[in-house]
Amino acid sequence: MEIEVCGVVFAVAVLGLIGFGFPYLKQAPLRKRGVKTWAWEASKSVPQDGKITVRYGYDGRDGGLHSIARVGLTTVPSGSQEVVYDPENPKRAEFVSLMPENVGRRRNLLIALMAVALASLVLGCVSTLM
Repeated sequence: MEIEVCGVVFAVAVLGLIGFGFPYLKQAPLRKRGVKTWAWEASKSVPQDGKITVRYGYDGRDGGLHSIARVGLTTVPSGSQEVVYDPENPKRAEFVSLMPENVGRRRNLLIALMAVALASLVLGCVSTLM
């Protein structure tokens, strides 16, 4: 019984780490050296499943024109959207509205999830040895 509980807690903690940690790590270069700019609607499409895809264009410091898409929308956002992009790699960009506002709280959540995952793994291993 104890091992099953430890396994479930471990699985939930690992899923939380993946769900919250991957976007956090992916956005790290943008938080360090990102440049904010405004992107305008370049195109939109509505496939047969009804989910809207809107592609936005933005100018990079390198003088190039780059794009970023919002996929799976149910409504079309109005106007331009603020994006942050990496000046070293202008194709790496994210919408400002999708980035976490409180990075410290996100980091603390990830540390707590990692501690729960490790504790449940250790307790599960100890309970199998007894």
